[in-house]
Amino acid sequence: MEYITETLGVNVARAEWKQADKLPHFLLNEYRFEAVSIGGTQCLFLKPATELSAINVIKKHLKRLREICKWPVVFELPAITRQRRTSFIEAKIAFVIPRKQIYLPFMGVQLQDRCDSETAITPVLEKLQPSAQMLLFAFITRKNKPMYLSDMTKWFGFSAMTISRAANQLTQVGLASKNSDGVKKVLVSDMTPQALYQKAKPYLINPVRKTVYISRTVITPEMFRAGLSAIADRSMLNPPMPEVWGTVQSEKAISNAGARLIDAEKQCALELWKYDPRLICGDGKADALSLAVSLKDVADERVEQMLDEILTEVW
Repeated sequence: MEYITETLGVNVARAEWKQADKLPHFLLNEYRFEAVSIGGTQCLFLKPATELSAINVIKKHLKRLREICKWPVVFELPAITRQRRTSFIEAKIAFVIPRKQIYLPFMGVQLQDRCDSETAITPVLEKLQPSAQMLLFAFITRKNKPMYLSDMTKWFGFSAMTISRAANQLTQVGLASKNSDGVKKVLVSDMTPQALYQKAKPYLINPVRKTVYISRTVITPEMFRAGLSAIADRSMLNPPMPEVWGTVQSEKAISNAGARLIDAEKQCALELWKYDPRLICGDGKADALSLAVSLKDVADERVEQMLDEILTEVW
């Protein structure tokens, strides 16, 4: 954020935005979020994870965001066209393009007349969005066989736009390609499933947003076995204490969730997931790839060995 400090002469500080779990999935698929203080003014910065939507759709996104966060919203973009800049200014939508332009109507305006050519904005992808990771893992578990995107909209219950953008993310970083079969789009790759997974590792997200603790008596059919419990179910690993379950529900929807483990016999760990891993294989269980990514920071040779054995079945 040095460019803002240099231009406006104010201190800028970044921090994690801790209300992302309150957002609907479609917004989490569209943007990455960050809390930014500009000269003491708290702002919510948005970085597009896919190609920016039309201005009328962006306005709807902002309206939904303001129901959750009252801070000024600022788009941080790698580039902007003249037409897009005009539409943002007319709508009084704040934006910054590093070293090029700053438009912060809630603080004052600083614009430099340096627009990019009239092409779509291509964001720099650092991590996959949840929908893209789901699509990738579904593709790998199907042995990298050509996959019709229209089939995945039905399989996941996502919109065609969400699946298309997920596929675009995969093609953007060279993890797959899109071919056409008539009017249908097909996801393809020349890599083996294991090679594709290895190449994807730098872009993978931990699907677990947070872990809380609940009474074993409030486990519901909506929850699924997760973490070391799911690995123990599929291997010779001893079951952990406490048990580990997963859910895609928000923390607010869970009864008596706590941040601390008090009694491992009466409580269980409940992981709050960013996506439903059961949709990837469709067998009612968390898929092996999502489990492996959720446990990548566990420093235990026994666990690593069991994960390798489970992943061998995927390849």
